[in-house]
Amino acid sequence: MATSASAMASQLKSSFASSLTRTLVSPKGISGSPFRIIPSRRTSSFTIKAIQSEKPTYQVIQPINGDPFIGSLETPVTSSPLIAWFLSNLPAYRTAVNPLLRGVEVGLAHGYLLVGPFVKTGPLRDTPYHGIAGTLAAGGLVVILSIVLTIYGISSFKEGEPSTAPTLTLTGRTKKPDELQTADGWAKFTGGFFFGGISGVIWAYFLLYVLDLPYYFK
Repeated sequence: MATSASAMASQLKSSFASSLTRTLVSPKGISGSPFRIIPSRRTSSFTIKAIQSEKPTYQVIQPINGDPFIGSLETPVTSSPLIAWFLSNLPAYRTAVNPLLRGVEVGLAHGYLLVGPFVKTGPLRDTPYHGIAGTLAAGGLVVILSIVLTIYGISSFKEGEPSTAPTLTLTGRTKKPDELQTADGWAKFTGGFFFGGISGVIWAYFLLYVLDLPYYFK
């Protein structure tokens, strides 16, 4: 009986010693007592949750009409009612007006405003002939621009072909094609630009040197 008890005690001692040595690790290259590895049963975990803002954010810049495939953006500048009103009143976008009248309007503005820079910065600005020289230079530039418009019309539009302008607005509303985007319409616009440009140059010269108004850049 005593023999069996001592054998059981020695077996328990040997099993306890073997389990203890398994939990001890001796580091390689370091002399000393082994470290004890205590397995950690505690696991830490965290969860990331996306919290939706209570107040929805407003996108200042977004695709026009919410469609990114149109290739245009709505901004506070381009989509404001004031800018839309201003652009819709420019001659290039007033599709209901005859292209000839639109060309006259554009030419008048350009011809009238071109005289001053040529008078003040031309090569004869310090001579008594600076007024007539600047006026002739402005008229020459109007002629050059008219020739360029003619070349563009010949290369871009064919006689008898329909307008290349879109027939739908960005909102899907049907509209009449712009007559300006045809060969005949562009020819009318070019003729109107030449007439309006030369008229603007003459009118500026008349105000500056015939009526002799007290302008700064005479």
